[in-house]
Amino acid sequence: MINPLGRNAQSGPASPPVSGDAAPPGDARQQRIQDLLAALDQATSRANEELTQENDRLRQELERYRRYVYGRRSERCDDPGQGHLFAFGEDLEVAPEAEPEAPMPAAPRKSRPSRTLDFSRLPHVRIEHDVPEADKTCSCCGRSKARIGEDERRELEFIPARLEVRVHVLPKYACSHCHDGVKSPDGPERPLPGCIAGAGLLSQLLISKFIDHLTLYRFEGIAVRYGLHLPRATLCDWVRKAAELMGPLYDLQKQLVLQSPVIWTDDTPVKALGGEAPGSLTTRFWLYHGDEDHSYDVYDHTASRKRDGPATFLAGFVGYLQADAYAGYDGLYLGSPSAIHEVACWAHARRKFYDARSSSPGNAGLILEAIRRLYDVEDRVRGLSVEARQALRAQEAVPILERLRGDLDRLADQSLPKSALGQALTYARNQWKALCRYTEDGRLTIDNNVAERRLRDQAIGRKNWLFLGNVDAGPRAAVLSTIMAGAKRHRLEPWAYVKDVLMTLSVAPERVEDLLPDRWARNHPGHVLTHRLEESRERARRRDAKRADRRKRK
Repeated sequence: MINPLGRNAQSGPASPPVSGDAAPPGDARQQRIQDLLAALDQATSRANEELTQENDRLRQELERYRRYVYGRRSERCDDPGQGHLFAFGEDLEVAPEAEPEAPMPAAPRKSRPSRTLDFSRLPHVRIEHDVPEADKTCSCCGRSKARIGEDERRELEFIPARLEVRVHVLPKYACSHCHDGVKSPDGPERPLPGCIAGAGLLSQLLISKFIDHLTLYRFEGIAVRYGLHLPRATLCDWVRKAAELMGPLYDLQKQLVLQSPVIWTDDTPVKALGGEAPGSLTTRFWLYHGDEDHSYDVYDHTASRKRDGPATFLAGFVGYLQADAYAGYDGLYLGSPSAIHEVACWAHARRKFYDARSSSPGNAGLILEAIRRLYDVEDRVRGLSVEARQALRAQEAVPILERLRGDLDRLADQSLPKSALGQALTYARNQWKALCRYTEDGRLTIDNNVAERRLRDQAIGRKNWLFLGNVDAGPRAAVLSTIMAGAKRHRLEPWAYVKDVLMTLSVAPERVEDLLPDRWARNHPGHVLTHRLEESRERARRRDAKRADRRKRK
């Protein structure tokens, strides 16, 4: 018979314990059991807490993915009536409530943009349609009818592009008696020596790839429809040579951007084929955005996201660098504490608190309300001078930041470090000095969104061409993307601009400064898309009016 302790049951009295294995007394045994149970409860509680935190993290991650796929991208909170309910500081001035009998103001009627097509920027071709001569004579009296007016009917037509071969004839002249030599005119200059493609064709190829984001095999198919098959290898060779020709203009813009007192930067990944390992590798495009006095957007390509890329590009730069919290920039700030000053992005900090709303709606909402007030100040400083912006921020934004810092410290003591709110608080507190630096200089902005918007072109193109053919294609793509970004930033008609850049650099490379997009716009005002500027200003006015109305209703 086996007893519960696993020993054989014997009849008769139990044998005495062997020396050294004496059984503990009853009180000690009970204490040991209690200690084991307490340790088990502690371990279970710790495991349960870790599982709960992991479950919350996974639920929040799933919610972010679902919002990314199905939800809206805007991070604006639309909870009605929640604008001033949070206890944001003790000296918060709550807007007085309206009298019960006072009706709520009616929502302003949204003005829809006019649907009338604007033909003023298009060429007009007048085509006369007349009646037969017999109908111009009166059938009653036989006199000629007088023209008393006319009706106009507009028709919008599309003239397709075409490929044509231009045959340049160069006659030769020689004296049949003296034989003193042959005279012949010089042929027209070509943008690429030994290349049959003209400047117009090369310009259209580059625009299709780097502005319209068409792949080369699609351009190959378009050329077939026009009557000529251009092999893809030939197109790749033309793109490579064009990038080499535009290299001096790229280098000049890079030098000017590094002279900007403020640089906004961001990066985005892109796949590239080739390399030592089989398959593809993840490379990076970096954007460096200069201020209005150095209005150029320069791209850089690196084979990885190591800090060597920004360190090499920004060598010798002195000023403010506004970027996200990527650790690769830390070496720049620490290596040159008096040269490069870190400016963080409030949009990145806000996004983390927005993601924490599901698990901590009250505390996350408190911080989001404070950040919303900071952006309200930015709406009012837009359009002011540098000095006025700095003064208004010191008057209104700095007090908000001081109260916000106290709330961050208070919530950090109450939140779990690994929770979504705890991670958002840790991010904001670690970046606090850099987050507040935008109030020191009116040239700075509250976030890094201007660089992120510029990188949308690379993100859109990446969805079409998917990857770079090889690692060496990255620097060439950076050069051509920089040229196209300059045309887009200054609202230039890209085909005319790129064509002139190709011809000028091939004939007179010393005139590279005249090809800078801002200078080219001043010298060629007819190729500036002024209507795009008017459209952007109108969108900005509608956005500001919508925000002002939303603030009024908070």
